[in-house]
Amino acid sequence: MTAASGYLRSDLRNLLELQKLDTEMDRLRAGIQRAKNDPELQALRAEADESRAAHEAVKERVHRLKRTASGEEKESDEIRAKVREMERKMYGGEVASVKELEQMQVRVEQLRVEIGRHEEAGLAAMDELEKTEPLLGERAEALRVVSERLAAAEKERRNTVNSLQTKLAELDPEREARAARIPGELLRKYEQIRSRRGGVGVAPLGRDGLCGQCLVKVPVMLAKAAQEGLLETCESCGRLLVYVEDGE
Repeated sequence: MTAASGYLRSDLRNLLELQKLDTEMDRLRAGIQRAKNDPELQALRAEADESRAAHEAVKERVHRLKRTASGEEKESDEIRAKVREMERKMYGGEVASVKELEQMQVRVEQLRVEIGRHEEAGLAAMDELEKTEPLLGERAEALRVVSERLAAAEKERRNTVNSLQTKLAELDPEREARAARIPGELLRKYEQIRSRRGGVGVAPLGRDGLCGQCLVKVPVMLAKAAQEGLLETCESCGRLLVYVEDGE
């Protein structure tokens, strides 16, 4: 039967079925977006980044302390070699001048003081290293745990996204086929309203006279016209109305 609007009742029914498909597809798209932007996953990534930074900081600290201890030991050894060489000259008879001998003795004492400073710095570095290396192990373990948690969460997210994308792809051909059954002008009206009304362009209208979307009572004359198959629009929410029998 053709309504006065020029559309078949089947056209209007197809429009309502198209809305059901679009609603389900929008739900799937929203689910995909939520999975991609999961705040718990974002928080876990931040925790992993923080743990990685903490581990790297301690690792660098250990490296610096080892380098310091090694450097101080090397400096001490080099100064000791100088002292031994000076003492060899002093006590080996190579220094004839008393004044030069006294100067060398003063220099040796200065070098011994330097050796003491380097040894003290080296021991301090070693002491700090002894305290820091266990912390490096703790940081490494903490990073391992949070990395495993993150990997599991990301795998779950990928599975969720893939599942939703698969379902969405399965609905594409059905949506295309359903849209092809609807006259172009009617489909354009639906798409225009849907784009302005949060993804819903058509609403069912039952015997109770309520718009199936905004649940506002439709005026009697408008409801009667829709029941007769005419294309009408809800005065409250602006969506197209399609009359449905109870149980449909």
